[in-house]
Amino acid sequence: MGGVNVGDSPDDATDRPASSAPEESVASGRVLEIRLRVPRVRPPSISYEWVKPRVVLATMIALYVAYFGVLTWAQQSNFGTFDFDLGIFDQQIWLAAHHLNALGTVRGLPLWANHVNPVIYLLVPFYWLGAGPHFLYLVQVAAIASVAVPLYQLARARLHSDRLALVVPFAWLLYPANEWMTWWAFHPEYLALPAFVYAYWFADRHRWWPYWVCVALVLSTKEDAALAVIALGALLLARRQTRVALATIGVAAAWFVISVRVIMPLATPNATQIYLYMYSQFGSSFWSILVNIVRHPSHIVNAIFTWSHVHYYEQLALPLGLLFVLSPVTLILVVPTFLLNVANNQGYPADIRFQYTTFIATGLFIAMIEGLGRVTRRGLLVLASLVLAGASLITNATYSPSSLNQRVFNSGVWALQPSAQSREATKLLRRIPANAAVSASYNIEPHLTHRDRIYTWPNPWVRSNYGVGAGQPPESGTDANYLLVFTSENTSSQLALLHRLTRPRGPFRVLADRHGVLLAVRKGRDAAG
Repeated sequence: MGGVNVGDSPDDATDRPASSAPEESVASGRVLEIRLRVPRVRPPSISYEWVKPRVVLATMIALYVAYFGVLTWAQQSNFGTFDFDLGIFDQQIWLAAHHLNALGTVRGLPLWANHVNPVIYLLVPFYWLGAGPHFLYLVQVAAIASVAVPLYQLARARLHSDRLALVVPFAWLLYPANEWMTWWAFHPEYLALPAFVYAYWFADRHRWWPYWVCVALVLSTKEDAALAVIALGALLLARRQTRVALATIGVAAAWFVISVRVIMPLATPNATQIYLYMYSQFGSSFWSILVNIVRHPSHIVNAIFTWSHVHYYEQLALPLGLLFVLSPVTLILVVPTFLLNVANNQGYPADIRFQYTTFIATGLFIAMIEGLGRVTRRGLLVLASLVLAGASLITNATYSPSSLNQRVFNSGVWALQPSAQSREATKLLRRIPANAAVSASYNIEPHLTHRDRIYTWPNPWVRSNYGVGAGQPPESGTDANYLLVFTSENTSSQLALLHRLTRPRGPFRVLADRHGVLLAVRKGRDAAG
């Protein structure tokens, strides 16, 4: 007897005799054969394009830029930034963009007296379009995040695996020092980070023209970036790329000497060279410092093994699972910057929160990649990659300012929400003419730096972190026509000065004094001048 086909039409089913019912067939002893015709259904095609390593890499970078872009935007908007150093660089670039006086009144120094960083001229066109501190922060975030690209390319070449190589940019974007430097104010040397890694990458492939372009970009970011380039040349020399190595060392050394012995002194004639005080334990002049370091290396050794630096070393090394020790020769890249930081008698360079760690971070990552490349067994390489990923997550939650570390994230390092004080300051900023000379609190100043004269209160009446000595450059209290001050953040002497300036017979008239913010204008003077 014919079977019942699931695919038959309803009309065919009604034409069959009743004896074909299953009950009658069983009763008659016949076996009912039921054939199920199940059509072949192909599963929907699923595109795994999004899990390709390069897409994952792009996603990680985009998330970093978006996350810290939002945080840094709020940081500037809610008065969480300072005159040193965001206000300094913002005014310098604005002055360069408008061909005005090269004297930056935030610091009281001409353009090249503070640092030699011609790379800032690349940002000038954006300032013609109205860029400012928010833009500088975004440039900084993008520069730090973009280092993940050349690191990934190098890791792919050494690990011979597109997917395993992803752990390196993952670790870079979680590296606590990078996230702290992203939090800290804009510095031109951050622009050197991708160029430095690419210089290493191009040298590895003997692509010398792009190599020299990257070297030039690194040198243009700061005078002491030359020391990192010298270290790169020394590493190339150790790898027997003699001609390029010697040329690299020679060019970088020449640029360093020209910067610190010619350009910076010309910018501050008849003055003690700035920043020599940071290494005063070695000597009082540039050459005496160099000679004494060579003659008495024990001073450097003592600085390295100072107990106060242990936490700094821990924060640099643990996020990488100490894997950089697998390639000790590559650590040449970090030596000059490392020695500068630990020998500095001010203390703060040996701190992962600030810009001084830029070339140490890239050098450690390059050494770590080279070390992983020496692991020949696949199982050990996978294990090392897991160690790196785990160390990155754990130390990010311990040392970084990200939301993984809730203790620090909510401690006030980020200006996440506007306060009543910052709202009031935002309103009062609109009452100051665009070209008026202003003296403002250090955390208000980055909102007022697009002008010829902007001073950090109590400058210009009382010299404070200004110029290079008494009377250099000269300034007068008559230079400022507006005051905008957070009164709650003043010392007793500053409050006394503020009272003298704004009392009934004083030179300033108070326009507003609410929520701890005071705005005053000079009496009987064209306030816009």
